[in-house]
Parts: sequence; C-alpha cells; structure tokens
Amino acid sequence: PDRCGAADWDKVIGAVARTKAATGRPMAILGSLVETMPEDVALRLVAMGIVPFAGLPEAIEAMGAAAKLGEARLAQEPLLLPTQEISGHTLTGVEARAELIPYGLRMPASARADSPAAAADLAAELGFPVVLKGEGIAHKTEAKAVALNLASKAEVEAAARKMPAQDFSVEEMILGAQAELLVGVVRDPAHGYVLTLAAGGTLTELLEDSACLLVPAPREDVAKALRSLKLARLLYGYRGAPAADIEAILDTVMAVQAYVAAARPLEVEINPLMCGPGMAIAADALIRIGENHV
Repeated sequence: PDRCGAADWDKVIGAVARTKAATGRPMAILGSLVETMPEDVALRLVAMGIVPFAGLPEAIEAMGAAAKLGEARLAQEPLLLPTQEISGHTLTGVEARAELIPYGLRMPASARADSPAAAADLAAELGFPVVLKGEGIAHKTEAKAVALNLASKAEVEAAARKMPAQDFSVEEMILGAQAELLVGVVRDPAHGYVLTLAAGGTLTELLEDSACLLVPAPREDVAKALRSLKLARLLYGYRGAPAADIEAILDTVMAVQAYVAAARPLEVEINPLMCGPGMAIAADALIRIGENHV
C-alpha cells in the first residue's frame, strides 16, 4: 500500500456499481493475477454485492461452476418470479401491436371494435375467416375471450356477445401454420431478463416443452435452443412436410429481445407464434409494463 494505493480502483468500482444498479444484473471485477487485487478492495466489493475475482484461471473456474448452477436452476424454475406477483399494467392487444411492430414483428391485419355489431362489420371488411378477441384480458383462452375461424358476421356478433369484454379485436385468420410457438421474456430480479421458447397455443402446459436463455441471447444460441424442443421436428419438416421458416422465427425472437432491451417491460409473451413455410406471425401478444416503462 505504501507504493501502490487502491485509489486507481475507485473509477472502475464506481462504474461497475452504477451498472449493477441500472441493470439489476450480477457484476464482478477481475484482477488478472491473484495478488493484483488488494484485500481491502476485495472486501469493499463484497460489501457492495460485487464479486471479486482474484486470478484469471480461478475466475474462469468459478464462472464455469456458476454457469452450470444457473443452467440447472433455470431448467427447474424457468420463470423464477411468478408473473402474478409482479405489479404492473397489461397493455391492450392494440397497444401491444403498436409496441412490437416497429421492431419487425409480423402480426395479422387487425381492427378494433367497441361493440359486437361493430366487430361483425369490421370482420366483413377484413374478409372471412377471422379471429375475434376480447380486449383487456391477459389470458384470453382461459377466459373464453378468443374465438377462431369465424366465417360470417352472425358468427362474429354471437361470439362477441358471449365474451367477458366490452371492446374487441378482429383479426385475419392465419392459415397454413405447421406449429405454434411461445416466445416469452420475463424480468427476473436475480438474473435480469429470461427468454423462454416453448410449444405454444393450447399445448404450452400440456407438453411442457421449453428452453430458457438469459437475455440478450445470441442468434446462434437461440437457434440451438429451438432445435432442442420436441416441437422442433415439426419446424424442420416432419415426415416429408415442408420446413417452417426458421430464419423468420429467429428474426422474431431477436426482435422481441431488441424490444425488451429498449423498453424494459416486466413481461412480453408472443403466444402463439404461427410458424410455417415462409412465415412466422405473432397471432397474439401480451405486454406488461412497470412504472418506468420507456
């Protein structure tokens, strides 16, 4: 200490502490040699919740162990903080579309109606068949707030009157999909944002087929996770069927991550992402935002 004071560490420690506070992500500082980091600096870092790594080989070994522990934990608890315990505001379907489309997501043509009769008129303008959704409802299937393949104005109006909603979204029916995916990102206070890829639609809970990655996940890691799903056989062409547009699916996942990085929502869920030859279309989107939404 009489020759090399610890003051030179202060700028680095300050920058890392600010980054940790801004992102909520775990942070560490690495001294390349065991003796490089002074003991008083290491103790300060521990008190601040920053991991002090002393020595490059030791740091690599520790990070490898932490990564394996993290993978095991994510495999058991992909969404570590239950969604219902996070306070926030759920955007309407129209609002969610406005948030996501600028980032490159493909979504079906849609219009909003404030009555069953207006929904029927809009359906005729869009062209049948259509999908009808009740607005302001997070999980529409469970709430019976979604009706598929409606082929006439009468069917649309009748379906709307049965839904627990006052406003409605009328959308074109996506045909020709080979598989449905769920693409979700949730904010976890321990890990930051966690990306989940899973079988989508009504099969999400039934198949329990999912893979999880930390955000931001590189495109190649997303592709590897996609191939790990049981559903991948349908995506890559099952028993001679044409393959889905894998690049379009990856584009969608990367677009969702770009939105998350920019807007910092509490949760984003695309379910289902309709996947088929030449298409990956987000048929429904849920976004929950907090007070500091950008």
